[in-house]
Amino acid sequence: MPILIGPAYLGTGYLAWTLARVILGATEQRLPGYFIFTVPVLASFIMVSWDLSFDPIASTINHQWIWQQGGNYFGVPFSNFMGWFLTVFVFFQWFALYLRGRQNAYAQIQVMSRGYWLQAVVFYGVIALGTPLNILTQTTNATIADAAGVLWRTQDIYVVSGLVWIFTMIAFTVLSLMKITELPSAVRNTAEKSASALVGSRPSGMHKAMP
Repeated sequence: MPILIGPAYLGTGYLAWTLARVILGATEQRLPGYFIFTVPVLASFIMVSWDLSFDPIASTINHQWIWQQGGNYFGVPFSNFMGWFLTVFVFFQWFALYLRGRQNAYAQIQVMSRGYWLQAVVFYGVIALGTPLNILTQTTNATIADAAGVLWRTQDIYVVSGLVWIFTMIAFTVLSLMKITELPSAVRNTAEKSASALVGSRPSGMHKAMP
């Protein structure tokens, strides 16, 4: 397996985490309530969708890594995707609990700008473009064998990977962009509610006007 796959997963993990927060509306600095669990779950799905879109191309066609026993997904085993999902979920969930433990009650009024979220969504979209570029540059249809000796048609692999790309990575990207367009009003409302909550929590004597 290529050495760069580790840093690539770390970078894509950050993007998946950010997109999950955008889609779920968890755009405060804190992760209040059920967001502590839903964000890691959605981020794991976003992360694995990236693997779904390129793993058959990278392994079965380009032989960047080899699955010795093959698998039903064009030479890639089902256990690979379940393993990645559980692995990244554990890391995401641990990170969410870590954030909850270190953030104080006043952190919820610190909201991020729309540009902050947009950067991650754009980068995730750029990564998603790798699959269609692979498809567009292939003009021949060959038959290849995976490590287990099962024969696959390269055109089938590219087409299915393209479908996965459209209805997972592109879908997450478009949904995130749609959510970002709603952020300005959502941010203002969140800040106003948080400020009102802080004012309401002060001792009654602090509400009196100064002479």
